[in-house]
Amino acid sequence: MPFFDPVNRTATPPPFGLELDYLPAVRSVAFELAQGGVPWFVIMKCLDHPNLTSISIDEESTWRCTTPLSIPPDLSLHGFRLTEFTYTTSQWRETESRIRGTDLQPTYTQESIYLRALVLAMSDTAESLTLPVETAPLFEMAAIDWPRLRMLSLIGEYTHPDQCRAIPLLLPRMPYLRSLSVKVIQREGTRHPRLLQALPETSFRLRSLAVSYPDPADPIFLSIGDGLTSLSLCDSPRHYFQSRYSSESLLAIFPTLTSSECLTILKRISAPQLSILELVYEADAAEDELLQYLPRAFPLLQELELHRYPASSADAVPYLHITRMLTAIKYLRALYLNLDITEDVYKSWKAPRNRKLQDQLVRSRNQRGRELVRVLQSCEHFEYVALPIHALYAGVWVLYRPAWWSGFNVEHDSPYAV
Repeated sequence: MPFFDPVNRTATPPPFGLELDYLPAVRSVAFELAQGGVPWFVIMKCLDHPNLTSISIDEESTWRCTTPLSIPPDLSLHGFRLTEFTYTTSQWRETESRIRGTDLQPTYTQESIYLRALVLAMSDTAESLTLPVETAPLFEMAAIDWPRLRMLSLIGEYTHPDQCRAIPLLLPRMPYLRSLSVKVIQREGTRHPRLLQALPETSFRLRSLAVSYPDPADPIFLSIGDGLTSLSLCDSPRHYFQSRYSSESLLAIFPTLTSSECLTILKRISAPQLSILELVYEADAAEDELLQYLPRAFPLLQELELHRYPASSADAVPYLHITRMLTAIKYLRALYLNLDITEDVYKSWKAPRNRKLQDQLVRSRNQRGRELVRVLQSCEHFEYVALPIHALYAGVWVLYRPAWWSGFNVEHDSPYAV
């Protein structure tokens, strides 16, 4: 429900939540495009609903312009039932603020007040949390137990080294985590922060782990347990976005792991049930050993996403050699392959206005996709290979399927494409 009339901006918005009184079975509310942010009285209306257990706020609905109101000091006294809370912020807000010359501190102050009141009251009930590290009350969260928490996702950008230091104190308070994602932009002074400083007394039993620019020596990789099915050693933001902004406005760093460092991490992990893997690395002498290790260490691997960057822009990209090595993965079904081939054909924002030349670039990309399909279709379970188009604000995958596929062989709008 919008909080304003986009046509008549002076119109008084209807009271929020009237519908909730007639929908007793509602369990989840998601706020999208609530410009100016979700007012606190709206949050309270949701919390008062007898069966509502999940609130989600997207990056267009964050607390930027809402008027601060008095917040109950202890929301747990209000019969707190919330089990899931998602607060998503733009990963580019620090960069965009520098470009526009705006001050984010008032936003951060208000976010911190609201998140502290809401999140700390969830310690006994929370099962799933998605929070920005800039404003989440990480140290206060680390002082209490989270006995029911199963999923934790930390996003945003490290703006102070203390945010990194809080996470190793926080995770041991969450012994029943099954999914952990820490995709946070790093700066100088927060390079490769560890998620744990020492081995915990009892290993986690994670099913999913995603870490951007991890430290290869992080004890977390020895504490996962044997039940991991999804692993992502990724970049955040994507490596190829660093050319979009000037160095004056972009404080983010991109400390990409080498293939040697990726191999070191994988050798520390016991994950015989792993079926989904993402790796982001800069190629070095250990690349072949890394790719040969995958089918031996992860015999059930089905979906692989590789973002491979050359050590030098002058280096040739042995894309056929890499693909042939990956055919040794017995159950390989889907391969997402970003090999950083520096051709305009892979950069849609550079596509020429000349339709004939644009069609030529598309044909060139499709030719490479079909070439890779011919290599991979010998795999018994193979379904598609995906190549990236680096669009202005996102990366989009184009899917290429073998000739025997019943539908389209080239897909631009597949649900797996973004």
